[in-house]
Amino acid sequence: MIPELPGFYYDEEKKKYFSIKGPIPGAKSSSSSKTKQAPDTKPVQEPNYQKRKKLKALKLLCSRELSGSVVTVNKKRSNFKGEILKTQASNPVVWRYDSTENIGDAALKQFQVDVQTSQGLKRKNILVAGSAGGCLSILRVSKAGQVVPFDESETQGLNGGTECEPVCVLPRNAEEKEAPRLLRKPALSHLQALSCISSIQLIGRSDDSHHVKRALITTMGSAGRGSIFILSLAEEPYIVTPRSLQGNVSSESTIWTADCNVSGSRAAIGTNLGAGLVDLETGAGSYFLRSESDVLALQFHQLGNIVHCGLRNGAIVSVDLRVRPGNLLTRHRIRSQSSSKTCKKATEKEWFKLRGNINPSHVIYMPSSVTCLKTLKTYDQYLMASSMYGTMKLYDQRMAERGVAVQTYEGHVNSHTRIEFGIDPSERFVMSGGDDCYTRIWSIKSGQLLSENKFSDTVPSVVCWSSVEGQSDFKDGIVHEAWLGSREGIFNMF
Repeated sequence: MIPELPGFYYDEEKKKYFSIKGPIPGAKSSSSSKTKQAPDTKPVQEPNYQKRKKLKALKLLCSRELSGSVVTVNKKRSNFKGEILKTQASNPVVWRYDSTENIGDAALKQFQVDVQTSQGLKRKNILVAGSAGGCLSILRVSKAGQVVPFDESETQGLNGGTECEPVCVLPRNAEEKEAPRLLRKPALSHLQALSCISSIQLIGRSDDSHHVKRALITTMGSAGRGSIFILSLAEEPYIVTPRSLQGNVSSESTIWTADCNVSGSRAAIGTNLGAGLVDLETGAGSYFLRSESDVLALQFHQLGNIVHCGLRNGAIVSVDLRVRPGNLLTRHRIRSQSSSKTCKKATEKEWFKLRGNINPSHVIYMPSSVTCLKTLKTYDQYLMASSMYGTMKLYDQRMAERGVAVQTYEGHVNSHTRIEFGIDPSERFVMSGGDDCYTRIWSIKSGQLLSENKFSDTVPSVVCWSSVEGQSDFKDGIVHEAWLGSREGIFNMF
């Protein structure tokens, strides 16, 4: 018996499979038959994105049946699994949560914590949100249909709180769907600072043997007085304690960003005076980079010996933290723009001074202020960065001297907003909001723009991919879920 293949039919005479795309070869068609079939197509109305998703998925399935895991897409051989993931990323479903306005527009992180309760050790998912108004909120995340009883300590930690009702905002014309995640917001914020929450970072690493117990919270500072706080997540109610800065790291500076090393012993902070290293236990700190340009973005390298710093003038410098003899910061004069490399004579304004253990020939230049930068974990020499004027590129640090990016992500829109992009845990996709209130997803490898959707009337300035439940919900730990924050509210994309 000839096996049936979805989307194909078998011709007994030619002994071959043919795709069902139109009239069968040899069959007669007439104008009368076309007019008869036309009215039948009108009652079926689907959004265009649904049609594209179903058709592409069907073609991929048919191709897999014929060719196996290696399929042909646009006359190129590709992996079936990767193409299916692209199809899913191209057609996301988004929910907005009511009662979350103005609480997660500055910083957003999801953690999985083990909390000591009256019933023993409990594993919970929480969403830590920071606002531009200085409000820090900790929301409880749960799966739809999963009823988890609240014990006395958790009820006290939530201060009563309210359930945030999810509303499907994308696709707009789709039938009502159940949101995969539920949020519960506390009645009172855990911290009300005097200025914007500039960053929320995990202290230490998080895996099967190490779970989140503390988080680093930084505020930008009112009149140049940035602050550092330690959020304890070991038990409820959660406690936020200030960490005073000591040493030569000035408490009179604006803290734009921060990151923690893998061991959780030190934190790097980016300020308007440069970048400093702070001991999280004692608060003692010192500058490892002094610059005339603000450090707006930074990140530790995986090994913890190097910190990548993105400056307001568009330069990206990699600073080696290993102390040199004499313990003095080396002075450098580097060009402030990549375009100045072509000039034979550089004016004084085209140079800026900085001090630190850097290699001037390995400085990467972007056309405007660096708003966000992140390194890839699977390829630690790759660094992705975005700038204030809408440029987003992927660089190979081994080719920094050439000043050429290995990939460019077209379509990103920005002119004046500090926007944080997010890289999914499998490092296949990068997502970012834009000044035009659109949210876009690109393929990291190919640079292809997979989707651009507008579901918020304000800028989605923060993206946080979820990775805490990927191993249990999806094969190979690939997660298609992200949280986004804007002034309009908190969104969940699945």
